[in-house]
Amino acid sequence: MNKEEIKKYDTKNVFDSIDLFPNQCLDSWENTDYKANDEKIKNILVIGMGGSALGAHIIESLNILNVPITICHNYHIPKWVNNETLVITVSYSGGTEETISGVEEAINHKAVVVGITTGGALAEILDKKNVPVCIISRKDNPCEQPRFGVGLMMMSMLKIFVAHNLCTLSLNEIANGINELADWQNKKSEIVLGEIYERVKLVEDNIIVLIYSKHLANVGMFTRNQIHETSKTLALTDEIPELNHHLMEGLSFPEENKKLLHFIFLESDLYGDKIKKRYKITKSVLEKQGIKYDSVNIEGETPFSQVLIAMLRGMYFAFALSFVHQKDPSEIPWVNYFKEQLGK
Repeated sequence: MNKEEIKKYDTKNVFDSIDLFPNQCLDSWENTDYKANDEKIKNILVIGMGGSALGAHIIESLNILNVPITICHNYHIPKWVNNETLVITVSYSGGTEETISGVEEAINHKAVVVGITTGGALAEILDKKNVPVCIISRKDNPCEQPRFGVGLMMMSMLKIFVAHNLCTLSLNEIANGINELADWQNKKSEIVLGEIYERVKLVEDNIIVLIYSKHLANVGMFTRNQIHETSKTLALTDEIPELNHHLMEGLSFPEENKKLLHFIFLESDLYGDKIKKRYKITKSVLEKQGIKYDSVNIEGETPFSQVLIAMLRGMYFAFALSFVHQKDPSEIPWVNYFKEQLGK
């Protein structure tokens, strides 16, 4: 993939948005302006759809919060939300109807509400009700697709959690993680892009099954969504150890599984010995059933830096797959069709 070839299909600068992921994380972390009051927070609800909610899922699997977190992908919020619930309502565009419906309910429940958006109706509604809104910048996401602005939304969310003393990561750990991501990109991205492109050509006709664990678990969801929208390709994701209790028995049929499925194991030196053993045995089960697989080791000194690096790798992977399929990575015709029909 060279730049001239990329421009042929990438009409809206998706690759530039992906490349700016480290900048997004740094800019949003340093410039999110939010001050918490003295509210007592016992739990967290994040309201968001699609790419706007992915950052919350990433934070959830990192296990860095000292109160429970729930993510709502619906028009209505849980009945347990009250004045001790921090509700973060996230919509990149500010126009997501499910999110707007949910935030109205959260305000009625007397919750501690904060918005994260680039503007739109959500910002207007919250501003009228004197609810704080963190306005994220669009400058590091030139393609304007929400799924490529996850760094902006996730780090704003993290800043809010830190302000409320809900995050167990220190400020230094967060800053070091962002710096490690930037260093990794500067030193490794060209090598990784070549490796990813070769890998993608091997799986272009497969259903990709992404396997993650522990702190990386919800990076699987993030990467799956990227592959769906960017590559127009079906991908699945599952987690070890959960999949060891059911998935392996579901591989026998249909017979086409042996041709169609390709597992990719995301591995980490930070996994414990039990998880590493499960990875090894799971691979042996696939071998015995004739299912193809390979592995990727995620670099990084801490769980937080590994998550950031894995997210960037996932976006590069989805982009490369769209390139191999000769598809514009920015186009989402079926999602747009659905929204048009819903709006009639």
